[in-house]
Amino acid sequence: MDSDTRRDISIVKYLTKQFLCCTAIVKMNFMLLDGNKDYPLDLDIQKQILDSTINSDLIKRYPIKTSYQKAFLKLFMAKIEESGNAIHDDLYTTYCRLISLQDEESVHYRHFLIENGTLNCITLKESTNLISKGTTGLCSWQGAAVLSDWCSENIRHFHGKNVFELGCGVGLTGMSVISVCSPNQYIFSDCHPTVLDMLCENVKLNFLLNKQHKLSNMCDTSLRLKLQLKYKQTDIQIIDLKWQDIDKYIMESSPQPDIIIAADILYESDSFDSLTLGLKHLLTSSNYAVFAATVRNENTISQFLEHLGNHNLAFEEYTSPKWTTSIQSINSPVRILKIFRKI
Repeated sequence: MDSDTRRDISIVKYLTKQFLCCTAIVKMNFMLLDGNKDYPLDLDIQKQILDSTINSDLIKRYPIKTSYQKAFLKLFMAKIEESGNAIHDDLYTTYCRLISLQDEESVHYRHFLIENGTLNCITLKESTNLISKGTTGLCSWQGAAVLSDWCSENIRHFHGKNVFELGCGVGLTGMSVISVCSPNQYIFSDCHPTVLDMLCENVKLNFLLNKQHKLSNMCDTSLRLKLQLKYKQTDIQIIDLKWQDIDKYIMESSPQPDIIIAADILYESDSFDSLTLGLKHLLTSSNYAVFAATVRNENTISQFLEHLGNHNLAFEEYTSPKWTTSIQSINSPVRILKIFRKI
């Protein structure tokens, strides 16, 4: 394969990955294009990019929101014009089709390409709004993407282990861990009914290889099993669990988790008492937790760390992953915290 072909594949792959997960347009990285001012964005390359993004079979079956597709294509055509190239007719045709559509979707899909030797595509149904039905849990946030990449870089922490996730939302981190790390057991937990329903849809969409899944009717207990299935060697469970009920969960469950994870749950200080007490029940001398916390407010993070100390829990920081897909229009750092019992 010559250098021009490799460069063509790299540009198509780079833009496709950003498009599929709906990287914020203001953060859309065209560096590969901008860094090659003399590189001809010829008609063939334009068509390849269009066919791997907006016109792909994946997007036709599980579409991302129309407004995003319009904005991406508009920006792409502007970049082509800046490079002095003619725009492919199919780009104009596709743009005309998109602007004729109404932007009224309440839900859409996003697709996350996760590479670790092989390429895994995780498709998630999400709300088109950051806050919907009284919760922020119906869409994926920056911390979930960063934690997903950290887990992919640290497979040894998860392979063959029992993993428990707090406040899992629609499932990005968990599905990444299951796809890449092959844990023995993965338990998703959340307490918002709409979030749990959408999470069940996403787990079945990505992991249900046949229709022989098990749904529980444990409605007479406070800990409801929403979904249970097996994907390859991983036992997957979705449970309805409030943090203040974690002590009951520990009494009723087996085995104890080897590692507890969470992403972007440290935003409401009123919840820190129940969260920290719940962690204290989950943590033993032989396990630990890994939290990804987007630092929107330093004081909020400090309050949580203070709560840990008050409950005889300690923390240290892991190095953030080398690279992650930016999926939000924010520029805040993400801290990776290892939390454990003091010796």
